[in-house]
Amino acid sequence: MTTSDDSLGQVHPTSLHGGYAQPAAGDDAGDHYYSHGDDLAYDIHDPYSQYDPYGFERGGICGSEAHGVEETVVNAVPFDEGAPMDPGDSSDRWGVRGQVTRRRFIQGLAVAGTVGFGVVGGAKPVDRQAIESQLAAKSASTGESVAPKVVDLQAMAPPVAAVLDEVEVEVEVEVELITPAPIDQRVLVFIEFQGGNDGLSMVVPYGSSAYYDRRPRLAIAGEAVLPIDEQVGLSPSLARLHQRQLRTVEGVGPVDGVLSHFEMVERWELGDMRGRGGQRAGFLARLADSVDVGAAVTGLSVAGHTPRLDASRSSTLALNDFNQLRVLTNDEWIYPRYRSAVRSFGGGPLSTTISQSWDKLFDVGDSINGDIDKVNKDSLMIREGGGLGRQLAMAAEMIKADVGVRVVHASLGGFDTHDGHQGKHERLMRTFDAAVDGFLQEIENAGMGDRVLVATSSEFGRRVGENGSGLDHGAASSMLMLGPVPPGRAGDPSPVADLDRNGNLKTTIPFDRYLATLAQDWLGIDAASVLPDAPEPIGLI
Repeated sequence: MTTSDDSLGQVHPTSLHGGYAQPAAGDDAGDHYYSHGDDLAYDIHDPYSQYDPYGFERGGICGSEAHGVEETVVNAVPFDEGAPMDPGDSSDRWGVRGQVTRRRFIQGLAVAGTVGFGVVGGAKPVDRQAIESQLAAKSASTGESVAPKVVDLQAMAPPVAAVLDEVEVEVEVEVELITPAPIDQRVLVFIEFQGGNDGLSMVVPYGSSAYYDRRPRLAIAGEAVLPIDEQVGLSPSLARLHQRQLRTVEGVGPVDGVLSHFEMVERWELGDMRGRGGQRAGFLARLADSVDVGAAVTGLSVAGHTPRLDASRSSTLALNDFNQLRVLTNDEWIYPRYRSAVRSFGGGPLSTTISQSWDKLFDVGDSINGDIDKVNKDSLMIREGGGLGRQLAMAAEMIKADVGVRVVHASLGGFDTHDGHQGKHERLMRTFDAAVDGFLQEIENAGMGDRVLVATSSEFGRRVGENGSGLDHGAASSMLMLGPVPPGRAGDPSPVADLDRNGNLKTTIPFDRYLATLAQDWLGIDAASVLPDAPEPIGLI
């Protein structure tokens, strides 16, 4: 059974239907119910007390819930962030009134500055004496007789009982936000979406009617979206990453209307918003040079050679296959003799420089796992992450070897979806989801989860309006960050209802400001030293 009192805060289980929760039969018509995705939400209402911004009552007994015949009570920890809600205020300034979902709870911790949060709600036997004492105190203060209300679950409407039987209700919540490691230990993993990623299919504006008006065939149904808040959510193909510490950066793109793949890829590579040239090394190479301390490998490309990592003084390494690591790690057959011969080069400035470079590289081989070149086919990265998964598997091994890697470049192609957009994009998102989730799990298992930030890029977005089964080149798009960042949304969303003259999302965050954020806020590098025009970081890390 469930024991509760309307005036102390009441928890109502809800009946789920089509992704949204419907009031159970017999509940008050004025109650608010909401659920989305895999989160079971409750309406917590208290006509006498204040509300906190994320649906947790400030102190006292928040309410109670039960599964089967076990009696439990959930004690909520109060937040101090935000102004109290007026019980008479029907506005929706904090979203759905009383909604408590896992993502909203994590966002609440971030807003409140709570880190390393332990057990928030613990299941324990109902303390009837404590409840009766509080009821007596309330009766004395109000002059009204207040008695507990007992609700028998067996007598509740069948849909509610069915939900409680089928859904595992969590009464103990443990949430811990990862906070960044010291700056000199941080690693940036930069994943390039090649071809122009449609940000609206990755960070879906399911709260916008204009989105559905403009995409009658290619829009993602609202009930399928994995919600971040009441306006946007993630593609349903990103289910694993939806459970991680993730931040969206919306409205990122070019500022002058250039939508050529070749031109915009070069601008991103150089960090040059206007395409004026004058930069010899790529943006990632300049990052590697800025954090270089003489490590064996500072910059690493696991997508083969890229101009992004042609550094001027730091050591960088380009790989595109596990087999290439054999020359560093294999102790069989000719490999040891080859390494010995290369180390012995000498006689002139060029050969000496080559020998010194290879010496550094072979030192890396001495530091890393000798089985690094053997693919773990059971790994999520390899099994479902495709080519990107193989890239990130190499990156994970090099990062775990702790040989000095600070900047990593990886890539995922196929985003130029002029036709067949829906199926293609869903497959790409599933690949990205498995590859990155598997990579982050490897990093966390090594105790390095606070050191690694994954950030995406794409040369531009896609047009909002459909072109048959596809989408043409567009302007602004959305980027993702995963790792030790505050979860939620950042940037300045570009409204679907307010497009530029070509029918594209307007750029609200020039892409060099996004790059400046990665350089300055994450790696501690003055943005003006690595980017033209000294762009201002967004300030989200």
